[in-house]
Amino acid sequence: MKKIFYSLAVLSLVVFGFSCQKPNNGNRTDTTNQDKDGDGVPDDKTPEDQTPEEPKRAEVKTAAENLVLWLSFNDEKIVDKGEGVTLGENKGQVGLEKGFIGTAWTNKGGDNTVEAYTKLNLAAGNALTKMESFTFTVWAKLPKEKEAKCGLISFNGTGVEATWPSFVFLFDNISDVTPEEGEPFQALQFNGRIDFLSLEGKPAMWPNCASDVYLKKNEWFQLARTYDAATGHWANYANGQLVNGGDFIINDVPGGPVKAAFADDCNALYVGGWASRIEGKANEVWQTYCPGSLDELRFYNKALSEDEILALYGEEIAINLDEE
Repeated sequence: MKKIFYSLAVLSLVVFGFSCQKPNNGNRTDTTNQDKDGDGVPDDKTPEDQTPEEPKRAEVKTAAENLVLWLSFNDEKIVDKGEGVTLGENKGQVGLEKGFIGTAWTNKGGDNTVEAYTKLNLAAGNALTKMESFTFTVWAKLPKEKEAKCGLISFNGTGVEATWPSFVFLFDNISDVTPEEGEPFQALQFNGRIDFLSLEGKPAMWPNCASDVYLKKNEWFQLARTYDAATGHWANYANGQLVNGGDFIINDVPGGPVKAAFADDCNALYVGGWASRIEGKANEVWQTYCPGSLDELRFYNKALSEDEILALYGEEIAINLDEE
């Protein structure tokens, strides 16, 4: 009897052992990594054991559906958004340094007479060259030490005049005012031109819509220009505020609903330089390179309203403050 009882006992232990090794078929009985109190931390760990997630950078949401080009300059790719737009080359004293948000395009030489520009290739039929209405915005930080007109951006293509390409947006920091250190200085920073189709279907240059405003040297500021093809109205903004505006005039006649007309041979966008000079179509001494820094360059395919310009400015300011 003892042998039979012993044998049954051993058999029971073996069966029990196998049953303990069976999977639980998804019915968890252990408490490892459970979070019964719902605090987001497993019950067997403390908050100190968790690796905090990096906070996501806020995004600019104003008119996001109309944004056709965004250059943040946060890495060597440069182009964050831009269908049919690819990086061609960085030339001369170009580098990425601390910007308004992240890093910025920078002329490391700080000299407007030394070659420094970035070329972006534009595919045929890209969204930029098909624009009729548009808004252009960019953050800039420019020194006063070099007094010269400098091209912030320009599109190539044969313009009405050899010295003016299809589109150029320039900063002119020549001033009659000699401020003390830290004081604001006068700058014609909104001078720029673009080809348009006139009422007769002929090319016509952008009218002189430069704006005298006072800004501080070596400090970041936002520039914005809008054009509404439906009304012929243009406007300039500085740091989210309307500076000036008017209606497009051709030969003393209101232009009305005229559209931006990029030249047929427009296939490149230059950051920091004059397309006509870079490509050898003009050699004017005042066609210089941007001596400072540029950041958060955006093109929209509509004319943003005053409220939208101010909202965009506020969103970028908020992102800047989050990084500090």
